[in-house]
Amino acid sequence: MKLTRLEVHHYRNVVPGTSLVFSPSYNLVLGENGTGRTTLLELISTVLGSDFSSILHEPFALEYDLAFPGMKLHVFVRNERDAPEPDAEAPPRKGAELMPLRTPAVPESGLHPRIEVDVRFQSPAARLQMRADAAGIDCKVDGEAVWSRSMHWSLLDRSVWTLLFMTAQFIDAGMKDRLKELLRRTFLLAPQRFDEALGMFERIGDIRYAMEVRDGEVFPLGLMALPTWMPGWLRERMEQPSAPDVLELAHDAREGSFLAKFVALAGFASGRFRVEVLEKRSFENGGRVGFGGFGFHFTRRDGRELTHAELGFGQKRLLSLLYYLDVNEDFAIADELANGLHPRWVEASMRELGARQVFLTSQNPLLFEHTLFPSAEVLRASLLLCGNVREGERERIAWRNPTHEAAGKLFDAHGLGAHPLAELLRQQGLW
Repeated sequence: MKLTRLEVHHYRNVVPGTSLVFSPSYNLVLGENGTGRTTLLELISTVLGSDFSSILHEPFALEYDLAFPGMKLHVFVRNERDAPEPDAEAPPRKGAELMPLRTPAVPESGLHPRIEVDVRFQSPAARLQMRADAAGIDCKVDGEAVWSRSMHWSLLDRSVWTLLFMTAQFIDAGMKDRLKELLRRTFLLAPQRFDEALGMFERIGDIRYAMEVRDGEVFPLGLMALPTWMPGWLRERMEQPSAPDVLELAHDAREGSFLAKFVALAGFASGRFRVEVLEKRSFENGGRVGFGGFGFHFTRRDGRELTHAELGFGQKRLLSLLYYLDVNEDFAIADELANGLHPRWVEASMRELGARQVFLTSQNPLLFEHTLFPSAEVLRASLLLCGNVREGERERIAWRNPTHEAAGKLFDAHGLGAHPLAELLRQQGLW
C-alpha cells in the first residue's frame, strides 16, 4: 500500500488547502527548525494507520488517497464544529446497535466527526462506498445501498480499517472476499514515527503482547509492534511441553532478522534477544499468554558481554531502527534517520529501507548521498518543502512540493553529477 496524495483542509496551524503528492519510494521532508517537519511526519503516521483517536478532541478535515494492489482508496475524514450536510441519497438507517460501543468522552466538545471511504476495485471493476458519523454507518456497492445501522458511538476511537472490517461482515460475500487482503495487511497497521532520539529504543522495552486461544484459534491481543515473524516464534515456543518463563533467540537462529543484521553491522561476535513470559494460563481453549520485558545481550569480539542498556547512542539508534523496519514492511517514517549513525551505518540503513515507501527528515547531508531519482516528476513528488508564511498577524505552517520548473532544474543539475544533491538543494533554496 502507498500513500499517493494528502490534502489538508483544516489541521492545526497548517495553511488550509495544502495539497501534497508523494513518491512511492523516497520522500524527503525538508525545512528549517520550527517549520512543521515533525508535525508532517506525525500526520502521515496518523493517515497511514487511518487511526484518528489521538486527535479526536481537536478540529480537523483531511482528505487522502491510498493505492493498494488491485484497488484504490479515497478517504475523507473531518471533525469540525459545523455539522456536515446530510447525504440526501442515503436511505434511513436501521435501528438497533451493532455492538455496545463507548460514547464520546467529551460529547460537549461540539465537534461532529465523519468518515467517508470510497474503494474502487479493478479486474473486475467495482465500487464500495462507506460513510460513518456519530449516529451510525452505511454502505453502498456500485451505487446501491446494501447495509446500514444507527449507532451512538465514539466514531474516531476506531480506525478506518476497523469500520471497513465491520461493514465487511454484512455486505455481499464477493465484496467481503475482495477486502480480505486489504484488511489483513492494514487492520493492525500502526506505523509510528521513528523519532530523532531514543524514543523507539525505549518503546521496545515497554512492549506488551498477548495471545489468547478461542475455539482452537489463536488471536493476538492489541496492536502488534512486533516483527512479522515474532508471533509465530512465540507461539511455537509456548506450545512446547515445558515452556520456560524466559524465551531467548540467538542472532544466528533466524537469518535476515533485525538482530542478525545488527550484530553484523555493529561488529559484535554474537547477540541474544530475550522476552519474559508475564502471564501464562493453560494454552488451551480460553487460555492466554502474555509477554513483555524485551531485552538484549551482546558479546564483543574481545569476549566482553554487555546488555542493551550499555550500548552507545548510535548503537541504540541502529538497533531500534532495524527492529522498526522488521515490524513495518510497507512504510518507514523517520525523523533525522542519520542522527548518531556512522556514515557506513547510514548507507546500510538506507539500503535496508528497500521497497518501502519512506518519509525522512534530515539535517545531515549524508542522507542525500544515497537517493536517486529516475525523472524530474518523481523528484518533485519526493521533495516535501516545509516553511512558514505570514497571514496578517498570524504565522502559519506551509507544506508544498517544489514547482515543476524547480524540480526540472534540480533534476538536470543532479544528472550532471558535478555537485552532491544536498549542495544543489541549498543552492536552489530548497533546503
